[in-house]
Amino acid sequence: EPGAVNPTLAGVALAVAAGTVIAASAREPRAAFIGLALALGLGPFLADPLPGPAVLGARVVSGILVVYLLRAVSTGEDGRGLGSRVGWPAEAVLALAAAVAGVALAATLAGLGPGAPTPGSPTSPLDVLTPAALALAAGLASIGAGFAPAFLAAGSPRTTIGLLLMVQGVVLARTGVAGPPGDLEQLGIVGLTLAV
Repeated sequence: EPGAVNPTLAGVALAVAAGTVIAASAREPRAAFIGLALALGLGPFLADPLPGPAVLGARVVSGILVVYLLRAVSTGEDGRGLGSRVGWPAEAVLALAAAVAGVALAATLAGLGPGAPTPGSPTSPLDVLTPAALALAAGLASIGAGFAPAFLAAGSPRTTIGLLLMVQGVVLARTGVAGPPGDLEQLGIVGLTLAV
């Protein structure tokens, strides 16, 4: 039904945002890698309609492969440099603020398009949680949480985690604004993720 919230998509968006916060703020390397795997592995499912099974599989496998490679090269390090200096509550508030801004931006963009509801028409507050709004919210949350580790971290694993979160955030924000990427774009995303 139009305007209805898809609870599965909302759960995926929440899991991606939670994985982002865990990856950006965890002091234990294994927890950071699990959070990164959540964010990268579930991110491709925030599209409506979903890409084909081959493309979806390539995105999920590349996300898991990236986390595996990052874990393999950082086994000799003791985890220093991991973890947010401000702590996970501050990272969670930053991600939540960015997600709310993403939902508001998506609602504004939807109101500018043709066939938009007229001002003053009765709408439910949940009507703004469209698939595009959820993708944009998760994308901005990933960008917000990944910014500090990407540019201010001392250790290379933490910097790489931040860059991967920012790439994932840009991809999700692009999905929220312009719709799901095409197959060739999806392969480009896989290549970019592996390159980082």
